Amino acid sequence: MKAIQPENEMARLEALRQYQILDTICEAAYDDLTLLAAQICGTPIALISLIDDCRQWFKSKVGLDVESTPRDLAFCAHAIQQPNEILIVPDTLLDHRFATNPLVTSDPYIRFYAGAPLITPEGYVLGTLCVIDRVPRQLSLEQVQALRTLSRQVIAQLELRRNLDKLERITTAERQQIEDLISALSHDMRTPLLATRATLRAILGGAFGPLRETWAHVLEDCRQANEDLLKLVEALVNISRHKIEVGKNLNWEILDWKNIFAQAIIQSDITSKRKCAIIYKIPSSLPTVYGDELEIQRVVKNLLDNAIQMSKMDQQVILEVASLGVDKVKVSVRDYGTGIASQEKERLFHRFSHRRGRPGGSGLGLYLCRQIVEAHGGTINVETTPGEGSTFWFTLPVAPV
Repeated sequence: MKAIQPENEMARLEALRQYQILDTICEAAYDDLTLLAAQICGTPIALISLIDDCRQWFKSKVGLDVESTPRDLAFCAHAIQQPNEILIVPDTLLDHRFATNPLVTSDPYIRFYAGAPLITPEGYVLGTLCVIDRVPRQLSLEQVQALRTLSRQVIAQLELRRNLDKLERITTAERQQIEDLISALSHDMRTPLLATRATLRAILGGAFGPLRETWAHVLEDCRQANEDLLKLVEALVNISRHKIEVGKNLNWEILDWKNIFAQAIIQSDITSKRKCAIIYKIPSSLPTVYGDELEIQRVVKNLLDNAIQMSKMDQQVILEVASLGVDKVKVSVRDYGTGIASQEKERLFHRFSHRRGRPGGSGLGLYLCRQIVEAHGGTINVETTPGEGSTFWFTLPVAPV
């Protein structure tokens, strides 16, 4: 017997579309609820069924292989007619609505059905969390209550998904406005900060006469604070300048790894106060890689600066490039410093991610590295062991033969 459509069918279908859940891949959050429903109710089959305009589609399923069935045959199409209660069919052969249903008379041979409606906060019924058996049976009051509770958890997951989508759309627009403001402010701040740097260096260098020790210490603190702020501003300027898509605004050329490593080491020697032994390894034969050499050099220098910062005077930092399979090269920077705690590792390549107590860090360097590497079609990550050091690495695709 075909189920009658709800009176608010058009609005119900629109509500279902807003969740953008139909035809999505399997997700553990839903599969866990379906499995739990089957275990609690002791049934071989459990489903999260969503009623579309002409089909019921299963977001999650236990004990059933099909992805969907026609809506005309769906038990759940009947269940959504009574949103305030669970539809329970103890024996389908004794119910005139289902006795001749092909899902009863042939595979999967449904003899028992219980479906708890999935009701949105606005009151629309999207489908059901249902349990099915191939023999007649009943559910206890505890099992019915558990099924109802689990159905609310399904809706909670759907709401979480919808709200995250909304938040992403909102924050994308707001984030762009914030980034535009930061970019404008950063450019405006850079000039006076550079002027302050020059003035402080001149004073500390004796251009205006000798300084008393007390004033020298005070002015040195000011100089260091100005340097830290200038690093932050320059990082912000770089971030705004490097908002690039893959393949756009890059100067593509064959990468010279020896020159990249050598220049990164020279620049690090100039800017880094802490010296340690730097070794680089380049095989005699490497596949050709195209990219923007200055940008890749920027990535290597940033990773090298971090490694030096976390290394002691007698420790080594190792730069290396090597083939990775047949279609990539892997560039790595290895230090033997303190390593990175697991809770810090997760957000290392996000904006404003400070770590390991590094003084003067803007929290933007690794984010910029990620932007550059991904613009080249590569990936970047880190392997670390607390107390033993870290290896930051990135991959780049090789040129097609």
